[in-house]
Amino acid sequence: MTYALPWLTAFLVGFAHSLEPDHVVAVTTFVSRRPGPREALRFGVRWGAGHSAAVLLLGGLLVALKIRVPQSLGAILELAVGAALAALGVWALRGARALHAHEHVHGDGTRHTHVHSHAHSRDHGHGHTLTLLGALHGLAGTGPVIALLPLTLADSRLAAGAYLAVFGMGTIAGMMLYTLIAGFVAGGMASRSVALARGLAILTGLASLGVGGLWIARAL
Repeated sequence: MTYALPWLTAFLVGFAHSLEPDHVVAVTTFVSRRPGPREALRFGVRWGAGHSAAVLLLGGLLVALKIRVPQSLGAILELAVGAALAALGVWALRGARALHAHEHVHGDGTRHTHVHSHAHSRDHGHGHTLTLLGALHGLAGTGPVIALLPLTLADSRLAAGAYLAVFGMGTIAGMMLYTLIAGFVAGGMASRSVALARGLAILTGLASLGVGGLWIARAL
């Protein structure tokens, strides 16, 4: 049990890390464009994969070289995250107007309303954008993650790398759970009315703008 404690800690810390406000806001802007649990879960996996890959690669390099992220580089990365969040906010606000509803009639006569964006074809490539955004979040957060490495693992590069990998698994799991819940909620709102779906997109857009502004102010 004692041996497993560092790995359980790494997983739980990664899980909690995925639910930080800037991460949640960023992914929710995508969920608001394509409300529904299936698409939302894909968004969560893509963001988590990008974030975890960045932390593992950069974190592993920093551990191997026994160096820390320079403060100036950290500020640049935070500025980039803030700018990306602000851009996402504008994108979400503009996309709110493009949301529209389609009603599907099933064989048993039941009706189902599906809401998505008029920019559906353009949205297809945004999954890659979300992966890159996750990587950017990972790069900006690698310094604090390294600082959380247990002292018992700090002397072992292999153990530290494994810790980062388990941390990444926790990050992916946390974001998957969040996006699955968010997808069900957003999908339920969208099935009731387009107005609710647009309202959610507007709220997430404003939240993304606000959090992005805070990151930019902190970086400057």
